[in-house]
Formats: sequence, structure tokens, C-alpha cells
Amino acid sequence: MKVEVGGSGEKLNITIIGAGGTAGSFITDRLLRKDYNVFLCEKGEGVIKLQKKGLTATRVEDAIPISDVIIMAVPGDKIGDLSKTIAPTMRRNATMILLDAAAAYVGDVYLRDDRTFVIVHPCHPQLFQEQESIEAYRDFFGGVAKQDIVIALLHGREENLKLAEKICREIFAPVVNCYRLTVDEIAILEPIASEIVIGAASYLMREAFNEAVRLGVPEKAARAFLLGHIRILLAVLFEESSHKISKAAENAIRYGRDRILKTDWKEVFNTDEMKKIIREILHSP
Repeated sequence: MKVEVGGSGEKLNITIIGAGGTAGSFITDRLLRKDYNVFLCEKGEGVIKLQKKGLTATRVEDAIPISDVIIMAVPGDKIGDLSKTIAPTMRRNATMILLDAAAAYVGDVYLRDDRTFVIVHPCHPQLFQEQESIEAYRDFFGGVAKQDIVIALLHGREENLKLAEKICREIFAPVVNCYRLTVDEIAILEPIASEIVIGAASYLMREAFNEAVRLGVPEKAARAFLLGHIRILLAVLFEESSHKISKAAENAIRYGRDRILKTDWKEVFNTDEMKKIIREILHSP
């Protein structure tokens, strides 16, 4: 599908920066099904990926000045430099959608008073959420399964935020709830809570599985036992189940926390520490 620059003025013009990447490809596939003029911006191998799908890349300098909405489907460490190039050439009252709060939280996003900047992120299908089919049940990212999203107005107009929410609901459909948060609140959720803490805990669980197998437990038995225990423990702790943790298990959990976790681990949620962590994540080689 070839999208010509300057299509019908009646349709919304949407530009996707990084349209050939993982997130960009997902967004492209969703929005090309809708009644928009969609401009796909890429470079290098990204252009080749678009061509293999029968799509044509548009030059950034051609697409941005005529776009109503620009979606930044690029790595967080690229947002700062790209926003300095793109924001000044956006038309007045245009909206930029960022897929992550990290760059905005540390002040890397270049802003203009007469433009709107919005942050959105999918929650992904919840562990205990009911789904309507086996396909949806096995959808861990979203797109088939129901999920929620979070959204924040970084800078600009409320009416443009509403437009951005409509587009984001289409991108991440089927969406149940769209939670309005602040930029700081999204940064607390990701990367701090979901990646720094829960991501590390997830790796720890996988390493415990690997260690059990290394010590001779049959892999299938270890997988069945540990994934079952992960599920029931999370169900109890997140109040999805009326089961109770036994006294012995409570003692074991308390021992594990004291033995494995640093006592000051919650310091990662302090504002100064959050900014330090996020800058390191974004800018470390």
C-alpha cells in the first residue's frame, strides 16, 4: 500500500516515526485499517522492512508539516534528539504521541507551546483477566485480548488529548479502560515498578527454575510446580483468591525477603533515584 503525501484534507493525517520497528509495525498494521492518511517514516533497514510489506516510506520533512498527529515509535534514547528536530516543524495544534514516559520524565522531550504532547502505554492483558477465546487467552501482548491503557497529557490541549485517546484505543484495541494519569505516575509504573522491580523479580523466578533443574529436578515437573505456585501466590497476594498463605509459607517468604532482597530496595521509588535510574537506562551505552 502506497500512501501519498498530502492526501484528502477530510481525513486525519497521521505520521508514524519508526514505522518499520516492532512497535511501529504493530501501530502501522492497526492504523492502515482505519480511515486515516497514514505516513510511514523510516530509514535504513526499516525502509526495507516496509518495502517487503508492500509499503512506501515517506520523508520526515514531507510528512511532519502536514500531519495532525505524529506517533513516536522509536527507542526512548532517541526521543530527545528526534523531538528537537520534529517538534519545530509540526503544524500548529498538531499532537505528538509518545509510547513511553521515560524521556518526558527526565525532561528530554522538546516542547512547543502551540503543540500537544501525549504519553500512552498499554497495560497488556492482565494475568487474571477473563478473555473470550483461547486465542485471546494466549495473547500476552494485546491486540486480540482485552487490555487497559494509561495516558497522560505532557503538554498542550485537552481536546487534543481526547483525539489521541481515540487513536490509542484503536491501536491497542480491544481496550476496556483508559486510565488518565500524570507523567510521573506513568514513570512510577514503567520503568520503575514494572521493569526495575517486577522485571527483576521475574528473572529471579526464572533463575530459581533453572537452578532447580540444574540440581536434578525434571524440567517438566519443575515447570509445573513452580508456575503453579507463582500463579496461586500472586492470586492470593493480589486478592484474586480467597486462599490463605500458611504460617510456614509466611515464614519462608519472610526469610526469602530478608535473605534475597536489599533492605533499601524501595529507594528506587524516590524521585531523585527515579530520575537517576531513568537517565542511566536511557543514556548508558
